[in-house]
Amino acid sequence: MSSILKNGSYDVLVNSEINNTNQSLIGQNESITKRYEVLKEQLNHALAAKDQAIAYNAILENQLNNAREEIKRLNEEINQLTQK
Repeated sequence: MSSILKNGSYDVLVNSEINNTNQSLIGQNESITKRYEVLKEQLNHALAAKDQAIAYNAILENQLNNAREEIKRLNEEINQLTQK
């Protein structure tokens, strides 16, 4: 080990390992950032789909209420016709 320290190879080895670690961390960070962006986009699509589903559900509930009212009206009309 003393020969490595004397000729400076140890410093080169340590610097090389530090650089490799930095490059690895940078690569991982880029990968994580890309995955985050993909997940963020998927979340935005899911939230938009949820909002659209809620709006469509409100339309369907309105149509259902209108249909129930129409059924009620028709039943009343049938009752009046059968009483005559």
